[in-house]
Amino acid sequence: MFPQERDNFHHNRNLHDPHSAKPTVDTRMKRSDRDIWADLMAGRSQAWNEIVDKYQPLVYAVATRAGLSMADAADCFQQTFVLLYQNRQKISDPSRISAWLVTTSKRESIRLSRQARAVRDSSVMAEQVDASPLADETLERLESQSRLEIGLGQLDDRCRALLRALFFSPEELSYEQVAKSVGIAFNSLGPIRGRCLNRLKKILEEQDLADVRK
Repeated sequence: MFPQERDNFHHNRNLHDPHSAKPTVDTRMKRSDRDIWADLMAGRSQAWNEIVDKYQPLVYAVATRAGLSMADAADCFQQTFVLLYQNRQKISDPSRISAWLVTTSKRESIRLSRQARAVRDSSVMAEQVDASPLADETLERLESQSRLEIGLGQLDDRCRALLRALFFSPEELSYEQVAKSVGIAFNSLGPIRGRCLNRLKKILEEQDLADVRK
């Protein structure tokens, strides 16, 4: 649809799998959007990767919240960042990039939902996908959830599986069921749980998640 921008974007990013490249915890995560954007506008390509790494989970969260499949959410993510790249000269307030991305990804979600369900009346689809602006608290919650996903993704397989089973399982599991599901002894569950939570806490603190919207 936008060949030059899309080709440039594809060259640097794997757009179709939100877990294909795990983010690295370093000082970049603590940089403000203003600082990153200034580097981007100065032509430093790594700044673009920083923006994508920082907000990829947020865009996926908005897309899946709108009811898109993961495949359609990947298309939404791709097109949202293509549009950001195309409109980079028009961004006057870099501190509002997250809000810009939320608005744009919601619009793209509506468009993709209508395409995927072309047999339905577009007005019905508009009712199914809420096009109203997200409240600040909703945006903050989505951002927090997306950063938590990044943190979980940086844990080892056992810790990630254990914490998901304990806190994110669709049904409440007993400690015996949790221990069995991740293949550890029941009497080891408590100590391992504590170590895993400490690792996750350290990752979140290193990423300075309390300050991600600045």
